[in-house]
Amino acid sequence: MKKFLILLVIVSLHVFILFKLIFFPYPELFIYPYLTDQGLLPYKQIFDQHFPGLMFLPINLNNLGMTDEYIARWWLVGLVVFTHILLFLISSKIFNDFKKAIFANLFYLIWQPFLEGWVLWIDSFLPMFLLPAFYFSYSFVNKGGLIKVFLAGLFLGMALLFKQVVIPLAGLVFLLLLYYKKNINTVICFLAGFLPLPSLMVAYFWVIGVFREFWYWAVIFNLTTFAEHGRKFPFFTGVIRVVGIYFSVIGIPFLKDKKFAVTLLVFIIGSLSATFARFDFVHFQPSLPFVAIASCAILFKLWAKPKFRLLVIGYILITSLWLSIFYKGHIGGKVFFFDENTKLIASKIKHYVNPKEEIFLFGPVLHLYQMSNTLPAGKIFVFQFPWFIMETEDSLIEALRISSPKLIIRDRSVIIENQPIIEYAKKLDDHIEKNYYVNEKIGVTEFMLRK
Repeated sequence: MKKFLILLVIVSLHVFILFKLIFFPYPELFIYPYLTDQGLLPYKQIFDQHFPGLMFLPINLNNLGMTDEYIARWWLVGLVVFTHILLFLISSKIFNDFKKAIFANLFYLIWQPFLEGWVLWIDSFLPMFLLPAFYFSYSFVNKGGLIKVFLAGLFLGMALLFKQVVIPLAGLVFLLLLYYKKNINTVICFLAGFLPLPSLMVAYFWVIGVFREFWYWAVIFNLTTFAEHGRKFPFFTGVIRVVGIYFSVIGIPFLKDKKFAVTLLVFIIGSLSATFARFDFVHFQPSLPFVAIASCAILFKLWAKPKFRLLVIGYILITSLWLSIFYKGHIGGKVFFFDENTKLIASKIKHYVNPKEEIFLFGPVLHLYQMSNTLPAGKIFVFQFPWFIMETEDSLIEALRISSPKLIIRDRSVIIENQPIIEYAKKLDDHIEKNYYVNEKIGVTEFMLRK
């Protein structure tokens, strides 16, 4: 019982930290499920590049109750607690050593907040699928059992519903399993687990008539326009931090259990796929639990050899320095996109229009539709990033012409990736300027009525 109290203390401390940090829930997690529940068709009326996850399916975050920033923080906390439990159970099974299982959780506690763990995004959901997939993959490689192949495929199939970058990882896992058990049963069992849920997703989009649009946005757009204009490249200090946290990975090939080492490397490398498109720390969250498990094996091994203890001590000192800087800049009550000014704008919108009435937002945070219980003009929605606007600006202008909403909320000061919105969406801004006048302002936000 005392052992589990130690785990409880670690998890409780992690929960306490998450409630004290600033919070960044991605607006997509609010607006997409809301619009889906209002009857807008994903990919056909809601233009987006992501797989559906809990955003575009009949069961989504909106009808599951995540409708404001307070509930969203509890979702993040729940995901982190669940990851801790999985990490403890899986580490205990693999190492058969309580100390190492606790250390894995301690490592996760230390670095999860640092790697933008205060952000709630799609990547936050992936560890609860990838950790079981890892365990069943290693268990099969180590001891056999086709049911484990099926379960590994099943959890990877679940993860794929959330993010298409799981595909490279699933491919690597499939090759790994096939390498150790070269027979048709391995192939059949893996595909039997992996394919059903993605196939149901495709069938659903086919039935509601959006498969062609889904293919365009989730595949073609990602490989063309987004790959060229939406990428975020690594920056020097960010690379240094990641290398510092992930340095133990270099010791994996020297582990005695080669099957464990190879499986671990496959999941670490495969779950880093999202970082190649946009170098944000939150995209390292799916791989972090596996780095925690690797650190257990490596650091305990180094500590057992006196000549390497200085290396471990140096790691601890660097960790302490980085964390002190991190917490100085991230402790606070700020919640991105849910500040008082945004709430005031949402409240003001309700004075202008009726619930479910169509309006248009140009520049402000777009989950204002959800906060004000309104709909986008022409029931066409897209996030106003440069790489989206270059594909959809004409469609948005046409929607404004047809819908002719009486209210537009405009913020011309918005700059995305160093590009002013009034430059990359100039035609849209010109159309608004020509047909609407400013009736009221809150700061830089204009409430515009039809001329």
